[in-house]
Amino acid sequence: MKKFLVGILAAGALSSCSTGDDNLPDYNDIPDYSNSIIVGTWKIQTQYQISGKDKTTVISETLPDDCKKKSTYEFKNDGKYAMIDYNTVNSNCEKTEMTSSYQYDPVTMKLTINNIENSVLELSSSKLTYLAPVNQDFNADGVNDYIKYVYFK
Repeated sequence: MKKFLVGILAAGALSSCSTGDDNLPDYNDIPDYSNSIIVGTWKIQTQYQISGKDKTTVISETLPDDCKKKSTYEFKNDGKYAMIDYNTVNSNCEKTEMTSSYQYDPVTMKLTINNIENSVLELSSSKLTYLAPVNQDFNADGVNDYIKYVYFK
């Protein structure tokens, strides 16, 4: 009888150890960007409005003012993107913060931030340039245009 109870307890203990493991996070799904040159804190250099028809024609260029120069855009090793953005609103320098996820594919040169896919045009250890789609037609040609961001480290 004692052997029977010990067997039941052992079986119960073994089966209880395996339950709950399916709720653990899958750490294989977390991207590792530790060797990527995109990782780091970037500052805005220039911003362009680009025609959606050919993705090259510059509609306008915006240089950062003293307020905007305070902004930082950080890509972290763990796939997190942290933006601290400053903008001049009614003569005041206002701060906005956002944290989201990002993915960068060096083969396709696609940078996805907050589920928006951007085309990386240039990436080096000190310069990042990418083309972001926008839902605006800046030049009134009937085609949604893009914003081209140029950042430096």
